[in-house]
Amino acid sequence: FQASRSTTHQQAHSLHAVKKKEGYLEYNNESIDITNRLLEAFEITRITSMTIDDTANTDGSPTGTQRPFTRAGTAETSSEGSNSSTPFDVSRNAETPVGTSHAANHHHHHMTVHRRKLLHLTKDSRQNQVYTVPHQPVAATKETFESKRKRYMSPSAFAKEINWLGVVLPCTKWMRQYNIRTTLMADVIAGLTVGIMIIPQSMSYAKLAGLPVEYGLYSSLIPVFSYALFGSSRQLAVGPVALISLLLNSGLTSALSDIPVDDPAYQATYNLMAKQISFLVGIAYLIMGVFRLGFVTIFLSHAVVSGFTTGAAVIIGMSQLKHILGYNIENSKVLHKLVGNLANGIDEFNWKTFVLGFASVGVLVGMKHVGKTYPKFKWMRAMGPLTVTVVSIVLVVLLDLENEGIPIVSHIPKGLPSFTGDMLTPIDRLDQMWVIVVSITIVGFMESIAIAKQLASKHNYEVDSSMELMGLGMANFVGAMFHSYPVTGSFSRSAVNNDAGAKSGISGVITSALVAIALLFLTPVFEKLPLAVLAAIVMSGVIGLIDYEEAQYLWRVHRFDFLVWLVACLCTMFLGVESGLGIAVGLSLLFIIYESAIPITTVLGRLPGSTNYRNVKQYPNAERYNGIVVVRIDAPIYFANTQTMREKLEKYRRMSEKLWKDQQKAQEDHFAETGTQDENTDIGTITDVKYFIIEMTPVSHIDTSGLHILMDIIKMYKERGIQMCFANPNVEVMERLDNSGVVKAVGEDHIFVTVHDAVSWGLDQLDAAFLSSAGSMEEGGQDLERPLGDLEEGSEGGASNDKEDFEVMQI
Repeated sequence: FQASRSTTHQQAHSLHAVKKKEGYLEYNNESIDITNRLLEAFEITRITSMTIDDTANTDGSPTGTQRPFTRAGTAETSSEGSNSSTPFDVSRNAETPVGTSHAANHHHHHMTVHRRKLLHLTKDSRQNQVYTVPHQPVAATKETFESKRKRYMSPSAFAKEINWLGVVLPCTKWMRQYNIRTTLMADVIAGLTVGIMIIPQSMSYAKLAGLPVEYGLYSSLIPVFSYALFGSSRQLAVGPVALISLLLNSGLTSALSDIPVDDPAYQATYNLMAKQISFLVGIAYLIMGVFRLGFVTIFLSHAVVSGFTTGAAVIIGMSQLKHILGYNIENSKVLHKLVGNLANGIDEFNWKTFVLGFASVGVLVGMKHVGKTYPKFKWMRAMGPLTVTVVSIVLVVLLDLENEGIPIVSHIPKGLPSFTGDMLTPIDRLDQMWVIVVSITIVGFMESIAIAKQLASKHNYEVDSSMELMGLGMANFVGAMFHSYPVTGSFSRSAVNNDAGAKSGISGVITSALVAIALLFLTPVFEKLPLAVLAAIVMSGVIGLIDYEEAQYLWRVHRFDFLVWLVACLCTMFLGVESGLGIAVGLSLLFIIYESAIPITTVLGRLPGSTNYRNVKQYPNAERYNGIVVVRIDAPIYFANTQTMREKLEKYRRMSEKLWKDQQKAQEDHFAETGTQDENTDIGTITDVKYFIIEMTPVSHIDTSGLHILMDIIKMYKERGIQMCFANPNVEVMERLDNSGVVKAVGEDHIFVTVHDAVSWGLDQLDAAFLSSAGSMEEGGQDLERPLGDLEEGSEGGASNDKEDFEVMQI
């Protein structure tokens, strides 16, 4: 009967709600009480009659045998033929249609596994069994050398276990399952689509990087093919991107400040250093991949990355305005100098390039918007760069715009790139390159892994960060030997590749093949491409990097993160890209240190009617008991946060004692005014902390500094008459507490499995101490703090219950 009380109480009310909704009848409070008692009785009958009911059906008795009531809305429904004596069918599920055959519901005659477990849980939880925390972890069975030798005895078994081919060439993973009939055509279409997009885009980004336009095509050939073989993502489109191009331009411009720009050696040195940086970035990626250092980018918060990207996008866009406005200006990596240089040369404004450039920007932005908004026209997103490229080349040829004052690309070398591996070493300016290499490595991998994991989740496969590092490393390492500058995954082209239906790296192979065709046969055509159109392609690409929506979201949700976003963005725009990136990384590391040095700690209270203990700030009605403080530490305890943790524990002790003293004073004032004692606010005479309970479930790790601090706190509180208690430390933490002597210092009987066990024990100790002192007071002729006569005075409210509780307490 007790086991079914809690479920039947909910049963009556849910039944009441269902029947009232269906319009069968309406209850009043009296009928609900009657139904509660009926359902309680039938719930007991249901357990005892299960065997009889099953046996009767086995013997061939009618299937409409009456069954005990079940909960409305559960899977256990009665048959249509049930001859219940109640005026309504309380056992039928409200969602089960009338007329369902008994054969279809025959399995409902048996108690379901989950109902049986529910009843067991309800009954078992009433035992309130108290457990102890084990001091040592359970020893795991380790695999012996002999068993490993047998498992790897044959070369085939060893290869199958390790799958070295999949590690060296990740493309073999999808090649084994590749279906030419169903996926080849989709990959070909996606590869051609991205190829059409990357040819004009790569030339634009090469110009942004300060390199000849052919370097963009070279960077879209070998690196794309290499990533298709060694990369782990099947939809990621690798190649030149705007952000990496800006970092390269900004870094090399500063590194070569000792060489005059008009010196012929300047551009040759610039080109060589770009290839060497790609070579070093590839090596950095490979080393990070071997040592599985893909986790380093998680230290950059999203607010920091978004702010840096937005600031860099503004710098990129402003740097391309010179091609739109039609006059040369001195490059600068800070916004205010760029604006000043643009203003100084405004008298050389060329309206023809302005019209052509902004018309191209409008077409590109419009086609991208249409492609994103309307699924039927998603092809327009990829066709935008090719459209403005073809149209502008046709206009240049037909209208002879070159002689009208509109600059064009001019010469592009014809043919595939030559091998330059012998030119990469020695590296003469390594001391000037390492900052550029580090910044490109961090930003490139961060941009690539973000889009790769997003695409992988859409297609239900996993992307390993370390394997992704190896893929990007091979793309940059091999590409540097064929005139490539640093590359990474592109957000825009990857999205187009995915939307076009790419299923594997075959799409990348098709893209690189299309670029090779362009290098072999189409370079004379691209020589007629206006520089204003290349600038328009870059500007339309970076517009999507200006993440103002993220700024609005941060302002609405988390003002501090918005401040971080704003600082990263402004520093990038007004201090330079390298300084902005450095400050962004510094901010991220500062937040990590701050969060770890100031752990989250909360005071807990018991939720009424349960054994759950929650934050008293989140649940103001949670019960707290004078003399006992419960604190949860939501962080590992290590050298960086031990002093802060100690200060917080002491603060909670003082706050709790102040709270109880204020409650006691309010209680005395109430007694002085009314002459009666409010039992709901009565806290007795204890206002000092006697038991300090620390909930250690979230504490995943503790080091020696934390152990020393805990030992000091235990000794300090013992001198003040305060007993420390720990609740539910994990295996590793418990083992270290035991080995360090903390368990011995605090007492083995003061470490509990749950907070409720610790609080119950503390209240029991306080109660025993009170009864002991009360007995001494009675022997001395003094009254108890709450005499039994006071409990016997009234018969209303909770007086009789208090009397029973007091008698049980005495027993």
